[in-house]
Amino acid sequence: MNVIVLGCGLIAGRWVRALVADARLTVIALVDPDPAAARRIAQRCGLNVPLFPTLEAAVPQLTHTDAAPQVVVNLAPADLHAATTRAALEYGYHVLTEKPLALTLKEAERLVSLARRRTLVLSVMSNRGLDSRFLSYCQAAHALGSGPYVATVEMLVHLPSPGFRSRLTYPALQDLAVHAFDQAQHLVTARAQTIACFETPLPRPGGHCSIATAHVRFADGSLLAFRGGFSGPGMRTPADGTWRIDLPDGHTCCWDGQQTVTTIRPCGQTTAAELTRASDGHAPRITQMIDALYGGPPPPDGLAPLALLDAAVRSAQNSAPTDIRQDPR
Repeated sequence: MNVIVLGCGLIAGRWVRALVADARLTVIALVDPDPAAARRIAQRCGLNVPLFPTLEAAVPQLTHTDAAPQVVVNLAPADLHAATTRAALEYGYHVLTEKPLALTLKEAERLVSLARRRTLVLSVMSNRGLDSRFLSYCQAAHALGSGPYVATVEMLVHLPSPGFRSRLTYPALQDLAVHAFDQAQHLVTARAQTIACFETPLPRPGGHCSIATAHVRFADGSLLAFRGGFSGPGMRTPADGTWRIDLPDGHTCCWDGQQTVTTIRPCGQTTAAELTRASDGHAPRITQMIDALYGGPPPPDGLAPLALLDAAVRSAQNSAPTDIRQDPR
């Protein structure tokens, strides 16, 4: 299948390398309003393809060629995901997109509905939720006993340049917490019921530095406490966050966000285990998304974590706990 890559920012290199390495796909064009960014990705990945400023400019030039596009990979900034994904689906293209699918649940549901009506694949990246290290950590916690769990996660990132995040009302929730919400669904299988959130801007230049807290309560009594945001380099955590899970019997299971899982028994005995697999990140997730284009298992549509994000934003707006949609379909 022929692919248009929409968006040539920092994440594009990972995607394009994986796309080029898969013989089932051919990248036929790069789209970005910044021609220098598009040229950098083309040079870095050894592509000799046309460059366009917008999808609307690319489609008429490519549709009637021998290599007409069939798939759009959406790597645009998060606040543009809904509009650009809708445009691609309306053109009749399958869409593989970075998280989040949209910034509101209503927008995301409309996109999922549109893809189903058009019988198109719409897949959302889940590089952290499906990372093999995090899933191994969840298995280690589950092996210690059933919930309810008390899980805490800290996810702090240093970004000297704000980029699109300066346009987000709640950058810590909309660009970071959504990843933790995606991870949490693999840890706690009970329904998320309520969420209470605050996000506070920090006195830093760029307009994107803030800290958010979110407390999610689940139907089985489990609790997820998230703290994360964009701050100075000294506060940085691993990208996947640092996690701690307390079980009812007093066991505690910790993950440093890298390769070590530590178990603390009720008696205080500590056991550290090194994970045997490194982070697998984007590459295997992209392969799974491509498999879906060829009849493989349906990929994640991103609605479950987006239901949490949608409620989190409403909670932050109202400074009050908010109910989470039980069935985000």
